[in-house]
This record gives sequence, C-alpha cells and structure tokens, in this order.
Amino acid sequence: MLRMEVRQRRAVQIGPSPLPCGICGGTDVVAVESRLVRHGVDWLNPRWKSSPRTHDLCRECGAKHRTEAGRRI
Repeated sequence: MLRMEVRQRRAVQIGPSPLPCGICGGTDVVAVESRLVRHGVDWLNPRWKSSPRTHDLCRECGAKHRTEAGRRI
C-alpha cells in the first residue's frame, strides 16, 4: 500500500493588505505568511527549508490571492 504524506503548513498573519479583494471587492483583507511544519526525519536533515509563501486572505468571502514581494500574482 502506497502512503502519501500531506505536508502541514502553519500560517501567521502579517497585517492588513492595502488592496481590496479581487473577487468580492471587500476591504477586510489580511496578508498571511505560511511555512511548512518540520516533523519526522525533517529534524535530521540540515538542509531542510520551511518554504515560506505569502498570500492575501479576504475575511469576507474567504478568497486567497497568492503574492510575491507584496504583489499579487
């Protein structure tokens, strides 16, 4: 039996985003950074990276907009 492992990410709110939501037009949008959670053999790997990602999250409709260097992509 093949066992697929799903990586968990931990999210931290950075602060409010200056841009409105691109889907609903709402202004309650926060910038969020998520990182991989280290577990299992990752603790033994000295080259392990947390692979941070950022996105804007609309609190009104729940839409996520991926960002890089503060700009939506």
